[in-house]
Amino acid sequence: MRTRSIAAAALLIAGLIGCSLATSSPSPTAPSPTATVEPSTAIGPSASAADPATVYAAIRAQVETIRGLIPTNDIAPILIGATQLKQNLQADFDNQNPPAAIEIGQRTLIALGFLPKGASLRSLVLALQAGQVAGYYSPTEKQLFVVSRSGAIGATQRSTYAHEFTHELQDQHFDLKSLDLQAPDQGDRSLARLAMVEGDAVSVQYSWMQQSFGPADLAQLIADASDPAAVAALNNAPPYLRDTALFPYQAGLAFVQGLLQTGGYAAVNAAFARPPDSTEQIIHPDKYAAGEKPIAVALPTDLASRIGAGWTAAGQDTLGELVIRLWLSEAGIAPNLASDAAAGWGGDRAVLLEGPTGDAVAIETAWDTAADADAFAAAAQTALTARALSGTVIHVAGSARVSLAIGTDAATLAKLLPG
Repeated sequence: MRTRSIAAAALLIAGLIGCSLATSSPSPTAPSPTATVEPSTAIGPSASAADPATVYAAIRAQVETIRGLIPTNDIAPILIGATQLKQNLQADFDNQNPPAAIEIGQRTLIALGFLPKGASLRSLVLALQAGQVAGYYSPTEKQLFVVSRSGAIGATQRSTYAHEFTHELQDQHFDLKSLDLQAPDQGDRSLARLAMVEGDAVSVQYSWMQQSFGPADLAQLIADASDPAAVAALNNAPPYLRDTALFPYQAGLAFVQGLLQTGGYAAVNAAFARPPDSTEQIIHPDKYAAGEKPIAVALPTDLASRIGAGWTAAGQDTLGELVIRLWLSEAGIAPNLASDAAAGWGGDRAVLLEGPTGDAVAIETAWDTAADADAFAAAAQTALTARALSGTVIHVAGSARVSLAIGTDAATLAKLLPG
């Protein structure tokens, strides 16, 4: 569970500035705090000179009141610098991601056109994280880290701790590992659940900042978030990695805000007992509220043998509404049109096929209605052409199913097609 310096801080700064100008009514994007904290208990701009234990204790007390949860165990935060952060991130990445799984993911993203040929997924992810991560909580190791490149505990570090301490509370009360956030073949579900987790932590962080930060704190937070290295890490990341990294914080916050408006943090607690199953449910909270589950989609079992000798199915995953929307928009389709074309998503399944001539990808999708399928089929054909991919969209008029076949060459593609 990681706090990103731009993804979280810049978003929160914008909302806080809006709130500071709206004295008669709260910002429509701000969750209503469940409790207030007296000004005398807040840690002000001089906190970096205070005793760290005192600073952290005050933040914990405020976060416990905001979130309505009490820790069952004390975890002392560990302050680390940029070098240690990079070492920790590399170790965590390699421990959590077997090389074979990373290779399959990398090749799938390249085949879909999300990454250029020859790209290293590991290097790209670590470069983005090293420049963006401001702190993190490890559910496995039960450790909490706050990053300080200067060694001081300033506004960014205190805000980060409020966020990460919320993750600690989540883990102790709801068991974050039980959410299965790293299921190797359920990427869409994992991203949706991560959005709920991060949205909860951002909402608490947001409320804590509203109660605790003065102008000097905001100025420092803005300065830290504007650090050239952090901005470059975000801007230099491939759009797919950047957008999927931002999604849990931005869309997750909106999702949690909706829960807060209807039932406060009790509704958020209930969501941990019934976590979302798709990014569709995060993007369209009404579908989560209605209990609309993804349609189970199965791929033909003979895809590899259909192409010929030497071909095997390397790995499967579900793309989900978000990734399909990004696939369309990053191909040049206007964002609003890409969103509309992906909005009728019902379910999907994608498989990477490897063979003597390279990689191929087969995707089977299900849509809410035939009209939704028509819209996606048209957009998908446009995306294939724009990305210069050797691929075909298979859609029968009146059907709510659409298949995509992306091959290394025309001969492979022809064998991948049915019939």
